[in-house]
Amino acid sequence: MAITQQILPAGITSELMEKLKKEKISAQEFVERRHEDWNENYDLYRNEVKTNRLTQRQSVNIPLMKETVKTLLSKIDDPPSVDWRELSGDKDKELLFQEVWNHDFERLNMEGIDIQDKKTVMLYGRGFKKMNWVDNQVEVTALDVYDVVVDPLTDPLDIETARFVIHQNIFRNLRDILADERYTKEGKDRLKIWVTSPEGLVQTAQNRDEWEKKMDRLKSMGVEHDEFPLFAGGDVMVNLTEHYHNLWNTKTKEFERRVVVYADDEVELLDEKLTDLLGVDFYPFVTWGEDVETQDFWSDGPADLVRVPNKIINIWYSQLVENRTLRNFQMHWYDATIQGYEPITYEPGAGRMLPAPGEPGKVIKPVEISGLDDTLNSIDFVIKMIERGTSATAIEKGVSERKQITLGEVQTLVGKAAERTLSLAKFYRRSWQEFAQKYVSLLEANARGKQTLFKASSTGAMWPKVVYATDWKSKSGYRAIVQSSSEQEEEKTKGIQRFMFLLQQFPNNSALKRIAQKRMLEIVNLTPEEQREVKESEEKRIDQLAQGEGELDQLAGQVPQQVGQAEQNDQQLFQSIQEGLQELNAE
Repeated sequence: MAITQQILPAGITSELMEKLKKEKISAQEFVERRHEDWNENYDLYRNEVKTNRLTQRQSVNIPLMKETVKTLLSKIDDPPSVDWRELSGDKDKELLFQEVWNHDFERLNMEGIDIQDKKTVMLYGRGFKKMNWVDNQVEVTALDVYDVVVDPLTDPLDIETARFVIHQNIFRNLRDILADERYTKEGKDRLKIWVTSPEGLVQTAQNRDEWEKKMDRLKSMGVEHDEFPLFAGGDVMVNLTEHYHNLWNTKTKEFERRVVVYADDEVELLDEKLTDLLGVDFYPFVTWGEDVETQDFWSDGPADLVRVPNKIINIWYSQLVENRTLRNFQMHWYDATIQGYEPITYEPGAGRMLPAPGEPGKVIKPVEISGLDDTLNSIDFVIKMIERGTSATAIEKGVSERKQITLGEVQTLVGKAAERTLSLAKFYRRSWQEFAQKYVSLLEANARGKQTLFKASSTGAMWPKVVYATDWKSKSGYRAIVQSSSEQEEEKTKGIQRFMFLLQQFPNNSALKRIAQKRMLEIVNLTPEEQREVKESEEKRIDQLAQGEGELDQLAGQVPQQVGQAEQNDQQLFQSIQEGLQELNAE
């Protein structure tokens, strides 16, 4: 039987595909209102300026967007620390799973993924990380914000409340899709028909254009990607979509979460339960925003606060440059009634001449162009306004606002900015909490066999250990304890300040001194070996002081005894002299 008789003809979609397409359209329309702002944020961050003939004639950009984003990133630059607790108290399993997490953290380059995710939040207001299970191990990627659309009714604090989540713009060539065993034979056969149809050929050209735009955007962002190498000219580009949605099961009388993969919004390639594919029933996405709203999932980011003022400053600075150019290369009036005098051009511009009736300076007269002396002050005002709104102050950027500033003012400004940044760190930490819990659930549902881990000793030597999945799997489960670096440092600093206050009240309390010293050592991130050396040196110093005090006490006790002995000797000597004198007198 021919292929065209076994499957739906090209252009005819099933009832399920119609439902999925409607969901995708509603989600795309909900987020498209943000695309124009996102594009402008991105252009300003990349120092791309659009000139025009009226307001901005010069291609100049004040890098306010970049310095603000980088300043905020520096406050949450390090990923948080994740410590695991086995809920039944099994310390052996807890220790092993901690090493499994540390191994995957390095293998996945989670620091790089974390930086990509945070930069996306700074520029667009929301970032996404996607988890998958590939080759018997967890895989994690930071997604382009343009590639994820969600249910408009989603609770901004909980992506699990979404009826559907869609990962779009997954570009693959046709040969890879046809060789993928996960997709159904019927879907592959229909895809062959679709790509050779007139509609499919048009879609293929559009896919290639969209893919090139996507790659250009990612390249300019500095993101490394395995699919950057250009495909050969003869390859057919196919736009895949992974559609995660809830579907009512008439047999079980409840909703089940399913995954549908389809090509070019027309051809269904896969339709499976999420639990059959990943072993879990939650969306394999983690998302967070910096300024979460109650209703709008696509909230603003710091870049949205900077965008309009940055554009205004660019216009003012462009006009200042244009004004300076016109003043340096003056325009001139000339007498248009004089016979035989022809100017080079009538077009206004630097060094040009303009016609005028009458006799301006008899033949020619410079055009007076007033300066824009207040422009720099206005720019400085707008910059300070942005700094107050984003808490990325001049001091945080490493710049003093004025020459004379006291140390107390510096400490106050830095402290206030740090406190405002803690709200940003809280949402960031919560996203890591969700990521860690989804990570352990995905691992427990799919991990099989064994893996080799390496542990560094106190001397730096690496020791291998073979760990089986059954060694760390727990019936009670695990809980992740997540602390961001900014919160940890803030808490430690405040704790030390409290200890110093207590030490002033109890100056002779050795226990308080010992605890305060321990907290100080924790702040500077010394290794256990280095901490041990510091403690041993301090204990040796205390012993020496104690020994010295004992010697002083002993000497203090010996002094009166020696003084008494000296006095006794003096008395004996005096008595001997007296006796000798008496004997001489008797003679």
